[in-house]
Amino acid sequence: MISGNSINVNIIDILPDKLDLEKGIYRSYIQSKEKFCWHIIYKYTDLLIYSDKDIKDKIEKVLKEFYEELEFVIKKYPSFLKSLSPLKIKPFFSKEIKKMCRLSEPFNVGPMAAVAGAVNDYISERLLKYCGSLLIENGGDLFLSSKRDLNVGVYLKNNYFNNKLVLIVKARDMPCGLCASSSIFGHSLSLGKCDIAVAQSKSSIEADAAATALANSVMHVDDVEKSINHFKKIGNLTGLIIVKDNKIGIWGAVELCKD
Repeated sequence: MISGNSINVNIIDILPDKLDLEKGIYRSYIQSKEKFCWHIIYKYTDLLIYSDKDIKDKIEKVLKEFYEELEFVIKKYPSFLKSLSPLKIKPFFSKEIKKMCRLSEPFNVGPMAAVAGAVNDYISERLLKYCGSLLIENGGDLFLSSKRDLNVGVYLKNNYFNNKLVLIVKARDMPCGLCASSSIFGHSLSLGKCDIAVAQSKSSIEADAAATALANSVMHVDDVEKSINHFKKIGNLTGLIIVKDNKIGIWGAVELCKD
């Protein structure tokens, strides 16, 4: 991690209807009609944020605050960065870092497995009060808050499903986190052989940790049903999807678009 706060947050205004997501192969595509959209790059974070209100001037401060909390912990407790298993909460952890530890523990993954979800929750908790709709895309991990049902396209490398799933997220189930993990592509470490695993929860942190654990649990097509049945009982998850080869498992509030 790069310490200090001297690096600028790069925030680029984008017209939502001109956004070419095909260039970012693992990006989720949100069928959004929000007025504002920004591409944000800061250190290890690469975000798309959609909103019905202009909240651009508030994003930089919030994102830097999260990094300050995270880097303070990593500097004082280096094991936090690379641990693949749960860690005990230390007294000097901030509220958000404690949530990362607490919500990732039931899924038997390290707290950094949920760092993208933590970024999303941190931003949304501080900015949602300024807008009616807020959609955050963070490397395939989403925070969604909208009064309309949303269609979300999730990229995967699987010819059986035409390399894309289109999910329907109902307005009644938002705000929520919708996070994905793959053993086939992407930057995150995965210990399984899962084409894509998707988890939904009111907490983006929990959804992110669950998606990682879900992908880790699938080695063969026979694992799909077993993994769904196991993980639906953990925490407060509201939806799960697993794709392995020609088999798909679905549970809970998540729906596939039939069109």
